[in-house]
Amino acid sequence: MDDAILEFVDVSLRASVGIGLLLDRISFAIAPQSRVAVVGPSGAGKTTLLRLMNRLSDPTSGVIRYRQRPLSSYSVVALRQKIGLVMQESRLLGQSVEATLCYPAQLQGMDDSAARQHIAPWLERLKIPKDWLPRQAVELSMGQRQRVAIARTLATQPDLILLDEPTSAQDMGYGQHLLNYLANSDSTIVMANHQLDLVADWATHVLHIQHGHLATYKPVHEINWPDLRQQIVAAEKADSWDEDWDE
Repeated sequence: MDDAILEFVDVSLRASVGIGLLLDRISFAIAPQSRVAVVGPSGAGKTTLLRLMNRLSDPTSGVIRYRQRPLSSYSVVALRQKIGLVMQESRLLGQSVEATLCYPAQLQGMDDSAARQHIAPWLERLKIPKDWLPRQAVELSMGQRQRVAIARTLATQPDLILLDEPTSAQDMGYGQHLLNYLANSDSTIVMANHQLDLVADWATHVLHIQHGHLATYKPVHEINWPDLRQQIVAAEKADSWDEDWDE
């Protein structure tokens, strides 16, 4: 796909311990300004896929391309300025909320005053109260830390945004607000999310991964949602049965 922002070509990843494959010959291409929902049962490989996109891991075989160039040809620092990743368990680097939000802007050469002005509109867009700014990570809930981490990443305005279960620790109201905001942005977004009801109205494409294999990658209007839900539930039940049997 000539205009793909990101492309996987026969990508596999072998576990560091044991002989199993975490991902097996995955191929797909993401067009600019797509909103891709990565879905599947727990343990299917959703987070692993995001980690590969940000070079937190490198594939055992196959090629990942960003803007037509192999991901491995970019320096990690340069790549992560273009591809932002927010993990489900968010850390604030031992800083206050304000320092955490300002830090990326300061790395780009802004002084303290300019960095604070830069983050100000993001506080409003992502509903981060100003009384959070002096707080440390230990004073925030998991959901609040997650919200700050999302704001920190979006404020850098990366070319590609990767989100791992960004609504998992949020109430339904804020989760919907976040998805509405992201749906109206011009960014290319890949989001792992188990809440099918939320992503059905948000995504342009759905990538269904199951046991490390690509089961489906289709435009959202081609997805049979009841069938997809049934497949995911069945896989989770089967995995649960296998765990009980092993015990």
